[in-house]
Amino acid sequence: MKLQLSVLLVFVLMLFCGKPQIVWQSRIDTGTDEQAVKLLATADRLILVANQGKKEQGRLVWLVQYLDRQGRPVKRQTYAEGSFNIARDACLDYQNNLYLCGYTRLYDTTLCLIIKTGADTRTRWKKGLAIGAASWANGICPLENGVAVTGGMETAQGNDLWIAVLDSTGRTVWSRNYHFAEPTEGWKIKSDSRGNLTVLGKFCSGPDLLLMQTTPDGDTIWSRRYDSGGRDEPGNLLIDQFNNILAVGTARLADSTRCILLEYTADGGVVRKVAYGENAQAEGADAGIAPDGTIVICGTLLSPKQKQLLVFEYSPNATSIWERHLTLGASAEGKSLVFSNGLAVAADLGGPDADIAVIELNFPGNTTPTAR
Repeated sequence: MKLQLSVLLVFVLMLFCGKPQIVWQSRIDTGTDEQAVKLLATADRLILVANQGKKEQGRLVWLVQYLDRQGRPVKRQTYAEGSFNIARDACLDYQNNLYLCGYTRLYDTTLCLIIKTGADTRTRWKKGLAIGAASWANGICPLENGVAVTGGMETAQGNDLWIAVLDSTGRTVWSRNYHFAEPTEGWKIKSDSRGNLTVLGKFCSGPDLLLMQTTPDGDTIWSRRYDSGGRDEPGNLLIDQFNNILAVGTARLADSTRCILLEYTADGGVVRKVAYGENAQAEGADAGIAPDGTIVICGTLLSPKQKQLLVFEYSPNATSIWERHLTLGASAEGKSLVFSNGLAVAADLGGPDADIAVIELNFPGNTTPTAR
């Protein structure tokens, strides 16, 4: 009996002395469906960008939810130009101005929409780009004086990938479409220390993944194709301090779904192409890098009965690695992450009304906010 009590005491002490996986958790529920798009951080707040509304009702708006550093909602804004508005990406510039991108439908026209708001949350400008028969923006990143945007446009020959650079006032500095032998669209875009632009996109007919790099003026330097043999879906990409590239995505082949990680050197050389886990069924959504160079991936771990939020440190050839599988009800899909004190993650939650969970995790190492 004494031995049993001792074992129980040790168990209780271990339970309460260890750090909890979750520091805090906040649920975003506006009374309708919400789908997370991007999670960003400044020194004093988190910014969640999402879509709000039900697609089947044909009414969707962009949602921006501000939270304090303890996850408490402090301000909420919505944006809509037409009846159907889809946000696809967001970024902060170096003065903490927020840029949103996606598309809106005005009557029978689909056009790219970009919105800039200041650090005071007031709208600075809205920019519509009508390129081709229809156009939409999927990715945006900050530049020294403005932003670069990528997406897709409809042409008579199929979809083309396009890139546009806008200055901080919303003026178009240059824009260019890139015609490949088959339909393509850009999904995410990043700028490296030399000003070169790297785009993660997809060939729509495969679909396969596309990686492309251009000069600051838009001239193509190189392009690469990734084909798993199945349906490949882009997630996000990051560029480290050495201008190396890591792309995250999902490969679907027969009844297998794999989170894939693609590493390239700055000049487009292949470093490695790997999948998460030996046989794990998972989807890859986002990637973040801490100031100390630690890379973390978020996505979804799949099983026959549920979907779990998946967050793990990416370290090639590591025998042990920091990793979390979080059950947040019957379904939780990881969508975006940002380093903010700890590591903050946004996940879509299943249910009658799809809500969003924003969670701060205990994460070792330097987690000062980075990332634009």
